[in-house]
Amino acid sequence: MKTPNLKAKDYRRIHAVLTVFWLLLGIPTLLWWKDSIAWVAWMSLYANVASHWAAWQASRAEDNGPGDT
Repeated sequence: MKTPNLKAKDYRRIHAVLTVFWLLLGIPTLLWWKDSIAWVAWMSLYANVASHWAAWQASRAEDNGPGDT
């Protein structure tokens, strides 16, 4: 299977959408799932948001790297 040829802009958009998606999942986690393993749910949510945010920032930095004018 051939992998898609994505540019830094595409990765930035993907990670931005996934960051917002995971942030929105925080609402049902806090409202309806608060009595079920809240700590694990919060840590999983935080880990996903933090990793997507970091990847998003890294893809933005890639745009400003050497060779971009």
